[in-house]
Amino acid sequence: MWDKIKWFWKYYRHYRYVLAVLIFLTPVQRILQVFIPRLIEFTVDYIKSGQVSDNWFALATVALGKDLGLSVGATFGLAFFALGLVATIVYTFVQAHRAWMNQKMEWLFRQDAFSGVTVKGPDFFNRFRTGDLVTRMTDDVAEKLSWFACSGIFRFYEALLMVIVSVIMMATINPMLTLWSVGPLPILVYIFFKTSTLLDKRYDHLQKKISSFNDVMEACFSGIRVVKAYVQEKAQKGKFELALQDRRGAEIAAVKTTAIVESMYGYIWQSVIVIVLVVGGMAVINARLTPGELVAFVYYVVWLVFPMFDIGQFLVKARQSAVSIDRLVELEKVRPLVQDGGTIPANGNIRGHIRFQNVSLSFPGSERKILDNISLEVQAGRTIAIVGRVGSGKSWLVNMIPRLVDPSGGEIILDGHDLKRFRLEDLRRVIGYVPQEPVLFSDTVRNNIVFGRDNISGDLVDWALDISQLKSEVALFPQGLDTFIGTRGMSISGGQKQRLALARALVGRPKILILDDCTSALDSRTEAALWGRLHEVMPEMTAVLITHRPDTLERADRIFVLEDGRVAESGSHAELIARDDGKYARIYRRYRLEAQVSNGQ
Repeated sequence: MWDKIKWFWKYYRHYRYVLAVLIFLTPVQRILQVFIPRLIEFTVDYIKSGQVSDNWFALATVALGKDLGLSVGATFGLAFFALGLVATIVYTFVQAHRAWMNQKMEWLFRQDAFSGVTVKGPDFFNRFRTGDLVTRMTDDVAEKLSWFACSGIFRFYEALLMVIVSVIMMATINPMLTLWSVGPLPILVYIFFKTSTLLDKRYDHLQKKISSFNDVMEACFSGIRVVKAYVQEKAQKGKFELALQDRRGAEIAAVKTTAIVESMYGYIWQSVIVIVLVVGGMAVINARLTPGELVAFVYYVVWLVFPMFDIGQFLVKARQSAVSIDRLVELEKVRPLVQDGGTIPANGNIRGHIRFQNVSLSFPGSERKILDNISLEVQAGRTIAIVGRVGSGKSWLVNMIPRLVDPSGGEIILDGHDLKRFRLEDLRRVIGYVPQEPVLFSDTVRNNIVFGRDNISGDLVDWALDISQLKSEVALFPQGLDTFIGTRGMSISGGQKQRLALARALVGRPKILILDDCTSALDSRTEAALWGRLHEVMPEMTAVLITHRPDTLERADRIFVLEDGRVAESGSHAELIARDDGKYARIYRRYRLEAQVSNGQ
């Protein structure tokens, strides 16, 4: 439990004023409220006997009324009204701060969770499914934690204060009757400890089912074109209904357990009212208790019904929130494989001289080496091409340059410095990267190109579109650059997606350009025009290409052939093609044949 308190405190400390208001004014409001039944007691006994109680509060109230020239009855009535008004004002003030705190806590939880996830590496997203992450940052945060973090905890605090102060007041009226009233408390404590483990299991199971449910929806919507192309709507509906049924079953099980636990707290305490009425009524008949004292006592017992419900709800929600905290902490504890510990700024002084020295790559728990003892060099301003069969490690190799993944052995040198010595954010700003599969966002064409970089001018956007052979096509879009392209660029073609991703990489005028087979969806004429314009600007930067285009391979300054994670051959196109039985020569002939077939030759 202490670790959960520390987890909450790192958020509470941002709003210490609001926290102080809730901590110090909640007891004030409850103390004001618990004196109201005593005023009712004094009034009832005064009406019945004509005598004022010898209680200090009654005597002080009557004395104040006498100073104001009021009768005893008017004094009690005015005191009742004034006390209720002040208690209501304080209560409203406290509730407003509590509601504000709820919203702030939810905002902080979401912001912290999202920021933490975005710095993770590819290994993290292989481990956690998209639907699971969405559930943790929405349902776990909004439905489970944000309410509990403020309202839940302070309703419990309020209820606990109400119980303590009310029991003290009850004890001043009749200690024996108070003992009868608090008798069920050990039963409630026993119920909580017996059900806490079951509640944990129920809520953990529920959150996992919600994650699975969101996974099914995310997969269906993101692949809706494939679903429709293969007429799989019914199959997807079946998966959805199965996931929904599992979620519903988990929710029903959790609700049943919750309802039983919460209701026990209320029903057991309601039975106390019956005990008080029977025992207290007999005491009034035997003149051991005044009618006013019984009325006040019943008020306190009735008032304790709702605090006991709140305490029961808190204990249930605490278990639920503990599960959600554990799920968020699980994300926090996953350390990214790529750590940012660099101090050297990567700015306009970067030339782009890259050297791989005995670089290997493997992941923890796996004996297989994805890359094995790679050594290669790219001179600043030169273009290299990397070729090889599928699965030879080409993409992993280029992903190391922007440090999307770090080598498990060896080192990568940029302009004479270990790549890890550069500040990660600065390093990535001087690199233009286009992956195999273009990633676009649910936004406008312009925003997908600029991508949050405030220093990008309109002229640069036009230049990047021109280089990527997309300028004339964007001009025909309904709103031009301000056309909304939908989730993952659903409203544009595959070739347009690839060229838009290329424009995003070029618009920042990178010192290093990495293209990972990013023209596969283009027709031969558009691809030829695109590469023609690219070759005009590539001398201004260091270019690392994964390509199957023969003309581009011929223009590359150096070519590296990868096979099973190793450099099998390297050299210029002329050097490698001269080896008629070499690996590159065979690959090149295949690429050339594919290009001829594509061009209809």
